[in-house]
Amino acid sequence: MSEGLDIEALRRKLESRFQVTILSQLETVDGGDFNTLRPAELEQGNGFAILLSRTHRQFEASFKADNFAGALLRVMSEANNGQREAFFRAKESATTSGIQVYVAINGNDGENCIELADRWARVEIDISRRFPSGKTADDIQITAFQVASACFTLVLALSGTGEEGQDVPDSSTKGLPEGAKLRVEVNRYERSPVNRAACIEHYGPRCQCCGFEFFDIYGELGDGYVEVHHRVPVSKLGPAYIVDPVKDLIPLCGNCHSMVHRTDPPMVVEDLGSLVKARRTAKLLDR
Repeated sequence: MSEGLDIEALRRKLESRFQVTILSQLETVDGGDFNTLRPAELEQGNGFAILLSRTHRQFEASFKADNFAGALLRVMSEANNGQREAFFRAKESATTSGIQVYVAINGNDGENCIELADRWARVEIDISRRFPSGKTADDIQITAFQVASACFTLVLALSGTGEEGQDVPDSSTKGLPEGAKLRVEVNRYERSPVNRAACIEHYGPRCQCCGFEFFDIYGELGDGYVEVHHRVPVSKLGPAYIVDPVKDLIPLCGNCHSMVHRTDPPMVVEDLGSLVKARRTAKLLDR
């Protein structure tokens, strides 16, 4: 178990980051007791858990497929180019930030291990990070979030968990009106928890237009929460387009997000930011 960790606060912050409902519970795995986190949309037994553990030196999060998760492993092995690119991007980002990342497929832990095996029977994803010297309770919570978030990102990138429309085969749109077909494709962009997480990881959970941060006003309830805006309308993106979470996405508060969509096409975020700044300056001068 992870002593000194506020598991519920961690769960809520991860939900805000990924916009995926997560369950937390205590489980016995391979003879040990672990705090675990699970995506609620996957039935226990056929899904996966993220096992959390800590020593006095580091915090660790590990992917654990359930006993009957063969279908999940098959989906992960068949990840498309965009999903694999998101996986490698997240892996590199975590490593660059000082997080230790271990990935092995069927016992092979080489750099291109996810490219080599056709049938995935065993998947190992272990993420760890050392605590700073003289760690405090806040250090434990921050490190736990960094590690658990990195682990979730890698798993979600390959599995597509949390993406509406991910299991909709192309043939299933035949006969649907054009609007319905578009909705299927749009969902894939709007509901990518990995792209959302990568965007917020880069910019932080602060509105890039007005500077509002939910935590400042709502405390723990708003910790880590922010909306994510697509700079190019998702209706303009083709099904093969690979979203760049830094160039194509940007965090906005609900108000600014609504305002950029008041025009068609949506207003450029920087233009709205200039408007907000001008209005604030004018109000100060009027005082």
